[in-house]
Amino acid sequence: MPVALAQSALQPEATPHAEVAALPDAPGEAFRSIGNNSVEVVDSSSTSAEASSDAMPTAQRAPQRATASRWSKLVLPGQQAPVLTDKDKFLLGAKDSVSLYSMTGWVFSAGFSQLLNKTPNYGTDKGAYGQRLGAASIRNISEDIFGTSVMAPILREDPRYYRMGRGHSVTRRAVYAATRLFITRTDSGRATPNLALFTGNLEAAALTNAYYPARNRGASQTMLTFGASLGGSMIGFGVSEFLGDALELAHIKKSE
Repeated sequence: MPVALAQSALQPEATPHAEVAALPDAPGEAFRSIGNNSVEVVDSSSTSAEASSDAMPTAQRAPQRATASRWSKLVLPGQQAPVLTDKDKFLLGAKDSVSLYSMTGWVFSAGFSQLLNKTPNYGTDKGAYGQRLGAASIRNISEDIFGTSVMAPILREDPRYYRMGRGHSVTRRAVYAATRLFITRTDSGRATPNLALFTGNLEAAALTNAYYPARNRGASQTMLTFGASLGGSMIGFGVSEFLGDALELAHIKKSE
């Protein structure tokens, strides 16, 4: 599940300037103010752009902003997103697949399946929960590896989630999070269909035929597993968008 580390949610979000795009920057880009209501997009690697920026009056320069970690799938508003190499994506998928956030997802997924006796159908006793937990871990790890470590480099897609953050309505943020299932960014920052996620989840669903119970194998069952995995990914995007707000609110209330 295309998800981010929970500890990243506690980081303060930078408040976007009126002249700067509402979402975090696309990889390799930086913004600087050139007027009251306009911006100039500058390649962050360009020395000529840096020289031009130095020549600008101090009042017109955009403040230096934090750079997002290469090892987190979450990019906060106002952060500069570094371009990920193929090696970065491979390591990011491997790391995210066994993060605390992902492990929490295994527990909830196995618990939900156990409670409703859903796929995979191992039964409802204590032993069945252990089997479901193992199956959930294998499926989610394979989704991360196939989607982020393998397919994202092949398809030149950016596997990170760019949080929209506060300053936008809850409805707009919810719609944005839901549509990230279908829309992502290329390595150059352009919008593109999220093929890496779809193909990665499909490959992971196909792999369940190697370890799911016999009644949960076959083409039709594989497609049901694939559909459920897409639903889980959509929920994960929603968590990435709003978990930070919830944790911050809880922290404020605890401090009062």
